[in-house]
Amino acid sequence: MASNTAPAIAVIGAGISGLSASARLRELGLQVQVMEKSRGLGGRSATRRIGHLGFDHGAQYLTVRESTLEKVLAPLIQRGVVALWEPNIVRLASDRMRSPGREAKRFVGVPGMSTLSRSLRGKSVVTLGTRISSVARLDDRAWTLSGEQGDVYGPFAGVIVTCPAPQAADLLADVSPDLARACAEVEMLPCWATMVAFDSPLQLDFDAAFVDDEVIAWAANESTKPGRSAQPECWTLHAAPAWSRDHLEKDADLISRDMVERFLDISGASSAEPTTRVAHRWRFARSAEPRAYGNLLDPIGRIGVAGDWTRGDRVEGAFMSGFRIADQLAILAGEMSG
Repeated sequence: MASNTAPAIAVIGAGISGLSASARLRELGLQVQVMEKSRGLGGRSATRRIGHLGFDHGAQYLTVRESTLEKVLAPLIQRGVVALWEPNIVRLASDRMRSPGREAKRFVGVPGMSTLSRSLRGKSVVTLGTRISSVARLDDRAWTLSGEQGDVYGPFAGVIVTCPAPQAADLLADVSPDLARACAEVEMLPCWATMVAFDSPLQLDFDAAFVDDEVIAWAANESTKPGRSAQPECWTLHAAPAWSRDHLEKDADLISRDMVERFLDISGASSAEPTTRVAHRWRFARSAEPRAYGNLLDPIGRIGVAGDWTRGDRVEGAFMSGFRIADQLAILAGEMSG
């Protein structure tokens, strides 16, 4: 447990990387304050509610390759808030020819991906609905954060920035030029997501598909995930990056219509009629060139950057980036307090 005299660390962003960093810092005995611009946790690892329907409209699942994440998930699986999802996944082309999808163990939150975020939060202090507009060095041992409404937070012994790379670059420009430059070099791609429900099952011979198409890149039957209701049948569709970029400012209702029509045509269920269809735009969904940047940390300033884009765009990458930056920053904060 953190003591009243433990150094306080600020974490900007309550997505998986921010919550992972916060949980790890608390485990190491530091005080943490998480600032999040949205009204909810999880970033793209969130569940969208439309009436009584739920959709994992961002991150669909997580894979586990790192033993660190495996240890964190083990008690959550035992409690039933995370479960193995074993869908029949195919690779679907626009000519409707199909081949098996890649084999991997995939885990989901129950009853939605938001459960994972809530579990990672634990007892961390999270301030929602607060957009941080600037980061400033109070002196050589402390930082302050300023919100858009003029509120000032701090002092903090260190800062972890977990917002998308372009936004991180803006925040860091005046206080850590090297980190800002690294973030500015990352091209982030958008993604339109459409959530659609059908009163009658589509009766397709797959549960999810990687789609080789200029419009649709991914489709998943949410109703096949553990803890979800089978009826109505709910699907989440993700658009291809180039198509999303070219239609970024298009009306959301038209986007959802076009995406649903395309998916039904490719899947062979073109006669189906949706009862619900809603589109959501992820402006910064993934990096154009997923690669491992490693840990982005300014040890002198005790400020670091974390996010899925730093470790290959997976949910697991987001988790590990926050965890590793927290480890390093905790050492620096301990040296300062000592």
